Amino acid sequence: MTTTRPAPRDTDFCQRPARLAPREVGRRGEQIAARYLTDLGWQVLERNWRPDHGLRGELDIIALEPGHAHREPGSESVTDPAQGWAGARLIIVEVKTRSSLRQGPPAAAVDARKVARLRALAAAWASTHETPPHAGMRLDVISILMRDARPALLRHHRAVDASWG
Repeated sequence: MTTTRPAPRDTDFCQRPARLAPREVGRRGEQIAARYLTDLGWQVLERNWRPDHGLRGELDIIALEPGHAHREPGSESVTDPAQGWAGARLIIVEVKTRSSLRQGPPAAAVDARKVARLRALAAAWASTHETPPHAGMRLDVISILMRDARPALLRHHRAVDASWG
């Protein structure tokens, strides 16, 4: 399932100023993605995690999706918090941000090799952290297109690889 919407508007970093360095574009995209997930009611457990040794790479966002039905930003939450986290799912979120489509859509950068690396990193993260009880892991991609003088465009691609764990 893919959801497309403008990024959260109450953040002053959603519009792309002219000539941002690529690293800054990525950093802003990750800020937008983290804000979007918290607006959905997800709990962001960690950002920009890198293993101490062995594997190369980074997990952009590790989050816990509540077990209750998907909730759009601004909708009412579950009244009993314990009910909301029952059956929660651990989500590894890869954030891809671009300032133009010259190199294709952002999510196209997540190929089979990248998915395999993310799965290995997720296993390493889980082996070194006490994770809250959850109903397995899933890999999502959030792609963000930074646009001049307009809000960024965000697409949430859920379960880009079959769920695991």
